[in-house]
Amino acid sequence: MRALPILLLLALLTACGQPSVTAQESPTATPSEPSSTSTSGEEGGPGGIEPPPPFRVWHDGRELVLHPHTYCYGGGCVDGVNLDPPDVGSPEEIQVHVPVQEFALSVYAQELTREPRPDDPSFNATCGGRSFEVPVEDLGDGWYALRPAGPTALYDIQLFAQGGGDMIASLHWRTPFDGPAPEPSARLALIAEHDGEPDSYGLELAIDDLAQTPERVTAEITVTAGNGRSMTFAAEQTRDPCRSAGDLYFSRPDEPAKAAAALGDFPFTTTVTLTLDGRIHEATAVYPDDEIEGNEPSVALEFTPQLPGL
Repeated sequence: MRALPILLLLALLTACGQPSVTAQESPTATPSEPSSTSTSGEEGGPGGIEPPPPFRVWHDGRELVLHPHTYCYGGGCVDGVNLDPPDVGSPEEIQVHVPVQEFALSVYAQELTREPRPDDPSFNATCGGRSFEVPVEDLGDGWYALRPAGPTALYDIQLFAQGGGDMIASLHWRTPFDGPAPEPSARLALIAEHDGEPDSYGLELAIDDLAQTPERVTAEITVTAGNGRSMTFAAEQTRDPCRSAGDLYFSRPDEPAKAAAALGDFPFTTTVTLTLDGRIHEATAVYPDDEIEGNEPSVALEFTPQLPGL
């Protein structure tokens, strides 16, 4: 998952129109009285754009007032990045208050594989680390609880609140123990529908959250149209040294994808044979029956045997 941290969140910023949102009053009941309070981020918005109220982050009896670096609020939008997020240490639980009534919280973690260097914006501390969505518990009154997820590590945590607008802030958290890990997942974008006819925008095969990145990988795709005509071709992996650990991505070749769409009419049955370090996994999906809502034209893939997870 996604990918999530800064890069994943850029794909999620779809609410930046002219939002109509209401600042939520601070609840009368808070998790506990803080022993200390600190503030991170800029309080005012650039160019006279009104920022939303800040997140309130509680951990270890302390409160952090965390101003968003990216937001759409009050009729304006600001895109930014915090190169030096505050570090909350290693609490077993973090509680976050979202100050806008219409916003709901999602949280994404990106493993920091090296110590950050805020003095060097080109330095990528997340290169090759795991990324995934962190489960949150809704406590009511705008409060949410976060607990460790995935392997114990130092993570860049992105707080993403949205609903008629959005606000994003970040912090660093070194989780004190392993938490639940996301299950491996896979999707394939190959066949699409355009004006009622089969089409293709190219190949995109994504495998996420494997236990580890395999050393040897092959993927073969067989496509069968509704008239029974079929073809088979090999997908080519797109290699990126900074891709999240446990994630695989195939985006070539496009020509067979176009040829597959010309085989006939719907439905199209696709079978993916994935070989990871010599072990074969196979999944079959039907387009458009298995199309993923919100991620069209991708179809979900369920492999047998199951993909290896953490």
